[in-house]
Parts: sequence; structure tokens; C-alpha cells
Amino acid sequence: MFLGACLDAGLPPEVLVETIERLGLPGIGFEMRRAVRGGVTGIRFRVLEHGRSIEGPDPEEIETGPAHGHHHHPHPHPHSHDDHDHDHGHSPSDHGHSHGRHLSEIRSLLAASGLAAPIRERAERLFVRLGEAEAKVHGVPIEQVHFHEVGAVDSIVDLVGAAAAIEHFRPARITASAINVGGGRVKAAHGDLAVPAPATALLLAGIPVYGSGGGELTTPTGATLLAELVDEYVEFPGMVSEAIGYGLGKRDTPGRPNVFRVIRGRATHAAPSTGLRSLGGLGRLAEIAVVECEIDDLPGEGFGFLMERLLAAGALDVYFTPVQMKKNRPGTLVTLLCRPDQLEPLAGLLLLESGSLGCRIQRAERIEAEREVVVVETPFGPVAVKRARLAGRPLAAAPEFEDCRRIALDRGIPWRDVYRAAADAAADVGLTEGAAA
Repeated sequence: MFLGACLDAGLPPEVLVETIERLGLPGIGFEMRRAVRGGVTGIRFRVLEHGRSIEGPDPEEIETGPAHGHHHHPHPHPHSHDDHDHDHGHSPSDHGHSHGRHLSEIRSLLAASGLAAPIRERAERLFVRLGEAEAKVHGVPIEQVHFHEVGAVDSIVDLVGAAAAIEHFRPARITASAINVGGGRVKAAHGDLAVPAPATALLLAGIPVYGSGGGELTTPTGATLLAELVDEYVEFPGMVSEAIGYGLGKRDTPGRPNVFRVIRGRATHAAPSTGLRSLGGLGRLAEIAVVECEIDDLPGEGFGFLMERLLAAGALDVYFTPVQMKKNRPGTLVTLLCRPDQLEPLAGLLLLESGSLGCRIQRAERIEAEREVVVVETPFGPVAVKRARLAGRPLAAAPEFEDCRRIALDRGIPWRDVYRAAADAAADVGLTEGAAA
């Protein structure tokens, strides 16, 4: 569904053709065709093996015979998970095509693919994130798991295809609304499980979710894409839409279009949802909410976890200040900054995780510099660099901590070496010209 939406929003099919060819999966290709789900038209993308859909026939094919699709590869492709039809831990006999692989096999497949480094590395991050969740569910080290979720052909195409799509569009920022995980139960290899499935629940930790029936509406593969790719969860960002794409699921469900929507566009600083407006030479003035509470009974580790949860859920900033409370007790003032439309879920999360009985809320405004993310190449791999401008004048440019941290851990090298290499690369391409030190 994600790849179908990307294709509908302007992703050239040739990008996926080349990606799958480079993976060298025998007999694997894909089909894309325009269809309708719940009155909404979009692209139905599915993976084929030797010309047959891995997911089986769509409802319209059962009723009217095989639909005519557009094949862009001499062999079939893996499928994008339908939000209702996800088989957890299926055996090879379920589809006759997919056998599980260890993560080491996936890494070898990517290394031999000849795909561009940014695609390979983003795909590997996706596989590792999904693999870690599956390994934790099963209680074994990640490299010892022979897990179908990461090793199946359909998941390989889903995740590597998504990495290729992101590299093609190169978005400065990806946002999403709160995630509907669905409800009820889902079939798994060891019996029925409550929705969300265990791996999905782990992957969505720290992400705003809700449940609104309809079966399993978020699968582990979909949750992996959300956890790895989304920068912020907002009701709707300020943007000028340039393309809208709809990816269709397998089923045509009554009462709710079974579609996934992608909107591609340019950021705007005059969005009512975020309270942004132009302030002439000073950039933009943004409305924010300031939420505060004092805490005196939370262990030190709890503060670290609290900050992680709030930032992952979309907080603009979180910081702690030591204070003296009544009866001269030492405590900590927790301050949370967020957009107005994120106030309710974030304030609730603050109270839930801190145990505080209440919090204060103030409305404020702040001047914000324009920000963009540019990816630079280093000897260790691609690193994102965040650059800030004020009225067109460069202010600062700094490598993203998480990229430097990931590379340092993967390669076993000091973090500062990766950071310095990224800073040097940013200077070489002029990102730091005129910026304050």
C-alpha cells in the first residue's frame, strides 16, 4: 500500500524495476494497476512470483476473472502488506515462495545488490529495526532468529522498495497523523493474538496510536516504516500540496476505504494547524504550548525515559531544571514545548509517565529559523546535516546526532570521528558558509 501510494504520487515505476533487478531475487517482479477501494481510486501494487500474485487473487479477480496489470519487470515482485491481510509467521507452504532468512543473509543480499549506498543503508536500518522487534518477541538474539517477517520475499521488496522511494523523493521531513492499529485479533503461527500484534506494539512504542476496530490495520512492516521514517506526528502539517497518491489494499472493506494516502508538497510557514506565520526579517513566529510540572519522586532513569517518550511522540523540546519544592524538598521542574495541536496527547503522556497529579499550561510564541536537512557523503556513509537560516542568512549547520551514533555503533569507531567527517563534508559543499560557529 505504501509503494502503491508512492507510485500514485509520482514515483517512476523504473525506480522499483531497477531496485528489484539489483536484488537478484529469482522470478520476482511486480504489478501496478489502477483500481477502486471504497469509492477511492488509486494504485494497487503487488508482488508477483513467476507471474502470480504472492497475496493471491484480489476480490475483483475472483468475481470477474484476472485483472490486467502493468508488469515492469520480467519477473514478479514482493507485495505491500494489506492492512487486513497479514500472516504472522507463515510457513513456506502458505505461499510456496517465501522462506525465512537470517539478518546476515539480508545484509549479504544488500551488499551484493549494487544499490546506491543511501538505499542500502536505509534498507538495512529498516531490517534491523524490524528484526530487533521480532527477536525480542521470540526471546532470542537477532542473528539467531530465522524469522519470516524479515526474510520473506514480500518484506524484502516492501522495505528495500520503500528505501528506494524515499531516496528518489528525498523529503526534507516526513510527518504522519496518529496511527490506527485496528482492533480484534489476528492469526499467528502460535495462535490468535490481540491487535496490535506483539512486534507491532514494540515498534510503535513512543508513537501516538489509537484503536478503532476493523481488524489489524497496522502490520509489523508498516510499523517499521513509521518508526524509522517519520520525523513528527501531527494532525496535518503546514504545506502546499503538489501530489497526492493512494495505495490500495487487497480487500474492499465496507464503510471504510482500504487505502493509504501520501501527500507530497512544500512546507509553508502560514499553517493554522501549527500556528506559524511570517515575521518579516526575523523568519517565522510560531505559537507553542509550554507544559510544566514539578517532580520529586521519580528515579533518575525515569527522567531519561520520560524525555525519550515525549520527544518520540512529537515534542519540540523537553528539559529539566532543579528546583526546591515545599518543605524544602529537592525536585525537578519538567518543561515540555509542543505545537498546540499536540498539547492533549503530550500532556497526557507527561502525566502518565511522570506520575505527577497535574501540570500547568501556557500559550507562547517563539521565533523560529528556517530549517532544512541535507544529506552529505562521508567516508563512513551518508549523514544528514541540519542547516538553519534566518531571513535567508545561514545561521548554523550540524550533523544529525542519530546518524553519527548509528554509524559509530555499526562500525565500532568513535562518534566524534563520524561527526567531524560529516562536518568537514558539509563545509566542502558549502553548507556552513556564512553560518555562526
